[in-house]
Amino acid sequence: MMIIDIRKLNAQKKYVGSMELEYSAPETLIEIPYVKFSAPVKISFDYEIFEDDSVEIRGTVSYRLEGQCSRCLKAASQEVVGELDALFECKKDFSDYGYTNGVLNLTKAVEDAIMASMPFSVSCGEDCEGISYLG
Repeated sequence: MMIIDIRKLNAQKKYVGSMELEYSAPETLIEIPYVKFSAPVKISFDYEIFEDDSVEIRGTVSYRLEGQCSRCLKAASQEVVGELDALFECKKDFSDYGYTNGVLNLTKAVEDAIMASMPFSVSCGEDCEGISYLG
């Protein structure tokens, strides 16, 4: 779980800052057959805590996919960088991004950013000819 303790940051008067985290994302986020994450997802972002205790997060998620080419089934890998942009509001009833008790959980926002940046396929390269049939 990716947690940010807003109470601690407020106590330290760190209302603006940057963070870097790693996340072992679940393989269920990948809908491409025979493809997986080759390493943890890297999350890099800037945050700002506003006077109403809402928190803005802006940054990137980056990860490497590896597996089989979606066209020819040869080994393939692809670097992906996606945008992470979320506003968390301090409230008890929330549907998208919110937090309670001074603790913000980034997991849903990060998983949403991964899903939004996920390619539809992975290719072994520009010169991929697809599956060739011998006939």
